[in-house]
Amino acid sequence: MHVVDVMTTNVITISAHQTRQQAARLLSQHRISGLPVVNDEYGVIGVVTEFDVISKEGQTVGEIMTRGVISVTPDTDLDDVSHLLVHERIKRLPVLDHGKLVGIISRADLVREVAMRWVCPVCGEMMHSEVQPEHCLRCGARQVVASFEQQSPGS
Repeated sequence: MHVVDVMTTNVITISAHQTRQQAARLLSQHRISGLPVVNDEYGVIGVVTEFDVISKEGQTVGEIMTRGVISVTPDTDLDDVSHLLVHERIKRLPVLDHGKLVGIISRADLVREVAMRWVCPVCGEMMHSEVQPEHCLRCGARQVVASFEQQSPGS
């Protein structure tokens, strides 16, 4: 699977000239831990996080934001995203298409994808659903189970 399959597209953003308090309000109101900081062309110039708000001195988002932003594209493989989030110890990645913000992918998005993954132990078909499917869409088996790893048929 790829980023485009699980990313959040309705991204809450902020600009560098907005205040630290405005950033704090957005983070609190939307119950999120970070916001992409965008310019007028919707290019990402930084990220402001809860950590930035409570630990750095400055009145504007531009003064407290983190500038070295790691990003991905919509066609980035989810395994690569998982690796980046774990090894870079970050919680979210802006998704850019030709330099423009088109989404955001977070640890929570990856956890949700795992929770919605179901595999048929008979034929190996992988399905995505918020609830356990009653039967396999491919072979009709009624033994569909939750699984992180795709199982080989008959295992």
